[in-house]
Amino acid sequence: MSGPLNLTAAQLHTLGGALNAMTEITKQFGVSFTPYSRLELGLDDNVLKVSWDGTAYVIDDRNGD
Repeated sequence: MSGPLNLTAAQLHTLGGALNAMTEITKQFGVSFTPYSRLELGLDDNVLKVSWDGTAYVIDDRNGD
């Protein structure tokens, strides 16, 4: 079962910007980040699992496992 994310609005805004930038890099250059495993991003004291859903990098629904 996944644990709830405990992020502030400012942290979510920062995370969204980073995910959008990573998505643009992948789309523009064809470079993917950790294509065969989950990607982990650190934001303050949080570690978030992120994955490619075929069109964008998204927060993985298995955070907290």
